[in-house]
Amino acid sequence: MAKKRINRGISLLETLIAISLLAILTTYFWIDVPSLRGRVYDAVRKSDLEKIKVALEDYYARVDSYPSALPSCGQPFSYSNSETTSPIPCDPVTKLPYPYQVLSTGQSYRLYTTLFNKQDYSITKVGCQGGCGSQCQYNYGVSSPGTTLEKCSYVCAPGGGKSGSCEQYHDPDRSQCPKLYLADPTCASECSKPQNRCKNASGKQHLQE
Repeated sequence: MAKKRINRGISLLETLIAISLLAILTTYFWIDVPSLRGRVYDAVRKSDLEKIKVALEDYYARVDSYPSALPSCGQPFSYSNSETTSPIPCDPVTKLPYPYQVLSTGQSYRLYTTLFNKQDYSITKVGCQGGCGSQCQYNYGVSSPGTTLEKCSYVCAPGGGKSGSCEQYHDPDRSQCPKLYLADPTCASECSKPQNRCKNASGKQHLQE
């Protein structure tokens, strides 16, 4: 009889432990679900942009220019009444086309999205920590060969006088800016030094090429 009592006690203890672990795991799961879901969607967005990039290059090879707009969600590019690419994906959450900007009469383009995880290394890799796009509203994108994304960063403007001037430029590369100050409207108070200033102001509000 004593042995049976011991077994019942162990069984009850195991049950309590299992319930506690299940409660902990359930709590963690529900807390972390939005983050996990956001990262999954980010992976889809990055993959989508690469797929569209391939489709755009295929289109360019056939037509000698990039299209003026992306087709509707799930539709392919077409040329001479024939389909030329696989269906073009859209954002997995909004179900809307990815923001697309064609430049130079169809000879270059920029394609943007917004990643959920603001710490994603891809954001730093493409230089969109301070925002990208004409209104600085995106943080990731791809572009045609030889074309840079429209990056939004604070820089030391040229000809800023003796004290210098810290301003937000959309295309710092075009202005040959030696330093970028992300999310710092003071430029670390370094604009008084000429070596920190951009070579020209062409990238300040650069929307077309």
